[in-house]
Amino acid sequence: MIRAAICNNMVTPYTNRLFNHIFGTRRLELDVISCTVREGIRTWAGDYSKSYRHVILKGFEIPLRTTRISHINSGMWSALSNSNPDVVAINGIYPTMIIAAAWARAHRVPLTFVTDGWRHTMPHSLYHRMIRPLILNHCASIICASEKGRRYFMDLGVDPRQIFIAPLTPAWDAPGEVPGFEERRWHLVWCGRLNDSPKNIGFFVELAIAMQKRLSDFQCRVIGDGPLRPWMLHRLSEAGVKFDYTANIPPDKMANEFSQSRMLALPSKLEAWGLVCNEAMQCGTPCIVSHFTGVADELVKDGDSGFVLPLNVAEWTQKIAPLVTDRLIWTKLSEAARRVSALFKVETSAEKYIDGLLFAASARKSQYEGS
Repeated sequence: MIRAAICNNMVTPYTNRLFNHIFGTRRLELDVISCTVREGIRTWAGDYSKSYRHVILKGFEIPLRTTRISHINSGMWSALSNSNPDVVAINGIYPTMIIAAAWARAHRVPLTFVTDGWRHTMPHSLYHRMIRPLILNHCASIICASEKGRRYFMDLGVDPRQIFIAPLTPAWDAPGEVPGFEERRWHLVWCGRLNDSPKNIGFFVELAIAMQKRLSDFQCRVIGDGPLRPWMLHRLSEAGVKFDYTANIPPDKMANEFSQSRMLALPSKLEAWGLVCNEAMQCGTPCIVSHFTGVADELVKDGDSGFVLPLNVAEWTQKIAPLVTDRLIWTKLSEAARRVSALFKVETSAEKYIDGLLFAASARKSQYEGS
């Protein structure tokens, strides 16, 4: 039996579900080593039902630009020594992950690089431009979340046979039935951090104001917290927009929230994927997103399962208004959203993840023979 050690920043509701599925296949033993139980900017509980072995390291985090976090955990080396894995997976190249990569190199254990990033979202600092190629050169496989990610690594010269796409999937199953057009109270919903970069809450606020001018009965729902919360609340109230706000909702309650909305807007400036779209679409809620999201043209296909538009408030307003006021148009797009989101299954993602880990593990002999 192959043992894999997955080194990550923290376990989230959706990765917990993925790891449980991976462990449940019994195709490999699984140890998960986390830098923290929960990053400071996250609102997830961190207390999940786990079937896999989970180690949480002591250490500290350094907030970087946007929402990136650098973790420093000296215990990674000993945690990997205790695990004694046949393959090590890392999800970045900040200090703790560098320690994990160094351990793998020192112990002649194959390395896998895991990311949901792609060209637009991968960091391009001098540090990353110097260190990333060195790490990738020692990786036996890459596990990414999208076709965009696959193209990015191919452009860097990675052999396509080493790249495995394991799409992100929600932490909860799609509801069996979803409310129809008339049963949905909110025309538009926002769900995410309330910041300018990367989430672009300012664009959503201006969009809501424009929609209010277009539709006299317009109502929107805002779910999330962040540094721009006071500004957002003041601006919407001042403009007379009818809205309801909640800072945080548990994952198991999100289906009810999305099922009360006719459309979700994700105007991010920088979004590796956009899991909130999977969640909304499996509730029959179509999405409109920017070109800077990973879901654009992969999960959310313009004119088919949603809309992909440049960041222009007038264009978004013109596209949204007919959809959220016409039952026939909305129903067609809602059904397409449900159909497409159903293709992104946690079982499939887990299998691709396992394939990437096993491919790397099988490289042990060829990678180190003669060294």
